Amino acid sequence: MEKPVDSGQTSNTEAEKPKMDQSVELPQESNAGLAVEVSAISSDAGREAGLGNGIGAGSGLVDKGAEISTMVKSRLVMKGLYSNRTADSRKTLLKVFDKSGAGQTATETAVLRALRWLKRNQASDGSWGPVQPAMTGLAVLTFLAHGETPQAIEFGDTVKRAIDWLVANPVKDNAYSQAIAAYALSEAYGLTQHPAIKEAAIHAVTTVVKGQGTLGGFSYGNGPGLIANTNINDTSVMAWCAQAMKAAKMAGLKDDVPGLEAAMNKAIVAFKMNAGKDGGFGYRSPQPTGLSGAGALSMQLLGVPRDSDVVKTMKYLGTCTFSFDSPAKQPFAGGDTRPLYYWYYITQAKFQYSPDAFASWNNMFSPELVKRQIIEKDAIEGPEGKMADIGHWETPMTQQKDIKGKLLPKNEGGGTVMDTCLCTLMLEVYYRYLPSFKKDDGAPEGAAAIVAPKQNDVTVKIQ
Repeated sequence: MEKPVDSGQTSNTEAEKPKMDQSVELPQESNAGLAVEVSAISSDAGREAGLGNGIGAGSGLVDKGAEISTMVKSRLVMKGLYSNRTADSRKTLLKVFDKSGAGQTATETAVLRALRWLKRNQASDGSWGPVQPAMTGLAVLTFLAHGETPQAIEFGDTVKRAIDWLVANPVKDNAYSQAIAAYALSEAYGLTQHPAIKEAAIHAVTTVVKGQGTLGGFSYGNGPGLIANTNINDTSVMAWCAQAMKAAKMAGLKDDVPGLEAAMNKAIVAFKMNAGKDGGFGYRSPQPTGLSGAGALSMQLLGVPRDSDVVKTMKYLGTCTFSFDSPAKQPFAGGDTRPLYYWYYITQAKFQYSPDAFASWNNMFSPELVKRQIIEKDAIEGPEGKMADIGHWETPMTQQKDIKGKLLPKNEGGGTVMDTCLCTLMLEVYYRYLPSFKKDDGAPEGAAAIVAPKQNDVTVKIQ
């Protein structure tokens, strides 16, 4: 049985900790106030050059013509990949892609409730459990997907402390945690351009690349972390590694991580080895399983969205359903064992593949997630000091039994934190990345998460 997160302790040796400033905001230079020009952005996007907080959650930190003090002496461009996540862009993209779903207001309200739930349940050290590196990485990705960085008003401190924790705790002994932390750090660097985050991201992604197996895949074993000398291609682990490598490339770390592009190309071969002849991807062999969406999305991210194995898999996934009442009703067996994990990948793969594939899926998944969120009223202080609701999700998986027949707790691998992050990331699919079918002319053929047209870039020019 595949498992999305394996347990393990993090390495916390002082020798391996990249050093970070007290704040992950752009560091201050005491004797120099440098003018910053924010150009080529709308007023809403300008207010969120940080990149701001949720829709209607108040103004951001930077507006057009604002001046801030910074020691970064170069042009900083928030590429279109990330400018999709500003409040203005989120509104636009939700109107375009969420027509058949729950709708912009319902979707974003559910997302904000979830982000506030994560904020309230963050540990004092900035992490989330039960498996700290993996769950902290997932939570960071969930905030970043909504454009929340350390500069954001409502969630800035939450994100800062989480990134601080990831930077201070490089992972050595957990394959899933290695990949998820590398994914989160790469996106965090792409959004902040902070040098300490860059150092940590390079270290984390290099560890992933070095852990690639002999056949191009990734796996875990009885030893610590990724097993570099294995000939096992574990689709579940490989999918997180593919996402991490893609994020590193999009963050501009291609030349900083030796062998990154070669590793991405080798991974394509490994995924194809697990592709079924009639569609679908297996756990460690070529047969359709619940990881079919993971295989398809990974191929899309690695630059081959129209590969024949992807096309066949998307056809195979056409009969998938999204229902908390009947999660087992899938074309593959065991759909009720880890439904949120499987749906997380299927949702992204359908969004990346085509408008038609996504529209019918959106009609199912978005209203269902909004309806199934567990809401606590007036549970946290929100914008402008007003009390706000929070919300989370719990997996609809079928409860399993141990060898003695005793019912086990419902758990897909990371508890309620993982359930909530996966559901929130699904609801953020509309603006996380542009779909591969909307490829920018200057982008490589087939690349997912394509940079948006240049006029949508957020440019910060240091004078």
